[in-house]
This record gives sequence, structure tokens and C-alpha cells, in this order.
Amino acid sequence: MPKVSIRGNQLTLPDELRQALTTAEDDSLDAEEVVEGILLRRSPSARRKAGLANLREAQSGVRYIGPLPRPSAEEEEQWIADVLYAAKLDERAKRNQE
Repeated sequence: MPKVSIRGNQLTLPDELRQALTTAEDDSLDAEEVVEGILLRRSPSARRKAGLANLREAQSGVRYIGPLPRPSAEEEEQWIADVLYAAKLDERAKRNQE
């Protein structure tokens, strides 16, 4: 079990625990007293930062592979809407056949 030290009003976590709970050295944690002891959680802002970092990482791998010239953003959005609408109609047709 990792050793946690307390000096005055400062709690020091080992690196492996801190890295599991935070994304940066200046992140804050939420602490809650529970029956078994103290529960430490990532703060909402730390969770948002981690989520945004995950989104940015996922977005970095997205590339357009469709036909050239690439359609405008409006045309792409319309194509997505059409595909979703067609899928919705197909789903309704399947339900009606059952």
C-alpha cells in the first residue's frame, strides 16, 4: 500500500497515486469523509480537462477520406443528417414489420 504523508495541513501523495487522480501537478482534488476514511476524487475541472485531452487526442487521428474536392461543411452536415434520417426510417420499417 502506498505511503501518504501529512505535514501540517498538507497531504503528500506518492507519484503513482497523484498521477492516477490528476492530470497536472496543479490540479485540485475533492475530499470527502466516508465511513471507511477519506475518499479522494478528481475535481470536476480536472475531469473536464482530462476529458478534453482525450477528445483532442481522438480528433487528432480523424482524417477526411471521401471524394475530392471535399464538400463544404454545410454539405457534409446535410449528408450526415440524410444518413441519420435514412437509418431512422429503416429502424421504423423494421419495427413495423415485426
